[in-house]
Amino acid sequence: MEHADLTYFDLSPISMWLQDFSGVKKIFNRWKAEGIQDLEAFLMQDTQRLFECLETIHTLHVNKSTLRLYEAQDLDEILAHFIAFLTPEVTEFQIKFFCALWNGNAHCAIPVVNYTCKGKQIDIQLSATIVPGYEESWEMLMLTTEEISAYQQARRFAESVFLHSPTALWVKDYSLIKARFDQLRTDGIQHLDAYIEQHPEFLRQSFELIQSKQINQAFQTLFKIDDQQDSLQQLNQLFTQNNDQYLYHQLMHLWNGQHHLQREYEYTLPNGAKIFVLEQLNIFPDAQDSWRTIQVSFTDLTERKLLEDHLHYLSQYDQLTQLHNRTFFNEEIQRLQQQQIYPIACIYMDLNGLKVINDVQGHHHGDLMLKRFGNILIDATQNKACSVSRIGGDEFVVLMPKANLAQAEALMQEIEHRILVENHHNAGLSVAMGIAYSEQFDHLESLIKLADQNMYQSKRKHYQMMQQ
Repeated sequence: MEHADLTYFDLSPISMWLQDFSGVKKIFNRWKAEGIQDLEAFLMQDTQRLFECLETIHTLHVNKSTLRLYEAQDLDEILAHFIAFLTPEVTEFQIKFFCALWNGNAHCAIPVVNYTCKGKQIDIQLSATIVPGYEESWEMLMLTTEEISAYQQARRFAESVFLHSPTALWVKDYSLIKARFDQLRTDGIQHLDAYIEQHPEFLRQSFELIQSKQINQAFQTLFKIDDQQDSLQQLNQLFTQNNDQYLYHQLMHLWNGQHHLQREYEYTLPNGAKIFVLEQLNIFPDAQDSWRTIQVSFTDLTERKLLEDHLHYLSQYDQLTQLHNRTFFNEEIQRLQQQQIYPIACIYMDLNGLKVINDVQGHHHGDLMLKRFGNILIDATQNKACSVSRIGGDEFVVLMPKANLAQAEALMQEIEHRILVENHHNAGLSVAMGIAYSEQFDHLESLIKLADQNMYQSKRKHYQMMQQ
């Protein structure tokens, strides 16, 4: 029987070894008696301890597949090159293998980097089994070294693409979320949004069920993650701050069977800065049922968003006075009209004599006059629920939704007072003003027209006084 077993051993297409680990077993027993508990830390502290274990291993036999894999003529050639190829990377894998044995695993398998007798690097899957009957002594272990170089090279390439992608990537495990969803459906829950409304703690509980697997360098840079090793704590802090909206949107899509999610979102970083990203969630094809592998990509849109905001500002504000412009004014009228916001008050204003200033002193002086009045309006309406717009060359309108007539009159008096103060330092600013108020209206334009008419009455009085 022993000869027959050895024959099949030799004919195996997989590289196989028979080794005596009894010396390793004795060393392990001694270290345990000395109180060693964390073998990995113990060996990493002094790698000579690893060599002490390796020197006690006796190789009893290898098969022909082993000789071919390691490009050797015989076992002696393999053993002669063994110590020479113990690089730091190989040593790390060897330590992991010994830790598996230390922890009592009768069967263990780990990926290992090895070298052939000709110096060629190969990736192997090292598997070891204690032969039955030798569990106490470890006098006979059967090991296989199956080459997985092609697989490992593909894995390293994929990992390199992930780690060095210019797009921020985050791989997560949502399997516990999937299990929670399945349980909810079993319990008869059909509408997740209603369930979350009744159980708001569900969002926090779900967030804690998500397991972070890996982030890449671009993600660290985008979200200001300082240290890869400390990334989990920083991620929890970052996404807890943005948790409710961030997670609710994702969960609703996943609940409804949508495995691809794309949206633009704003995040607040730990330092208070805001970034805008295009967030795309995708469940890997082999994880459609388990949700064990979900990749989320984040494309930085901050510069584009800032440009859009700047262009929107230019479209909504008058560059000379920094007040709202005619475009905003028209949109605001439409909004107030559609939403039927009342009562409402309106103050219509027009600079007196601006044309004369432009014609006699030049447009530069006219622009300075407009700026002076713009600053007065900004100061007078600060922290008040109203909008101020420059709707023409010398025309300005204040809209005061939900304000009563007394509030509107008080604001107009404050503006008049500020004009008096301004003229005390720099004379020449004169403004005609008209006010209108309504508790309910059919057309807001009619209210504005009434304020305009009242303003022109004030303007006529001003010019009549000038002619006297």
